Amino acid sequence: MFRILAPALGIQLALGGLVTYNFIDPSVHIVWGIVLGVIALVTLIFVMRMPSKPKRLVGLAVGIGVDILLQGLLGFTVLGTSSNVNLSNGIAWVHFLNALVIFAMTLLATTMAMMAGRMAQHMGPSPQVPQP
Repeated sequence: MFRILAPALGIQLALGGLVTYNFIDPSVHIVWGIVLGVIALVTLIFVMRMPSKPKRLVGLAVGIGVDILLQGLLGFTVLGTSSNVNLSNGIAWVHFLNALVIFAMTLLATTMAMMAGRMAQHMGPSPQVPQP
């Protein structure tokens, strides 16, 4: 699932830049952000249902989910403060930096998930323990 989240985040970063320079309507960025939030939630559910979940991967998945909620709040705060240009620009800058943090966490989680998958392939099927 992280393999889907990383490219979706890249698209969202590009859309944010297009909004910044008035090439597209902000609603496109907002709708894609909602889609991204749903993808992050599905990813979190997927990670939580893994039989052997690495703690770091769970932590990253939860961190990404929480950070995306914060990102939405920052984004709507930018829209709400548009009458005060300096404040709006400052919050928009924090919004962008936070997007980079989300992107970095997603790339790290993707790498960790891929490595865990490769290790599982090399280890082979786990032995079944007979139940009494």
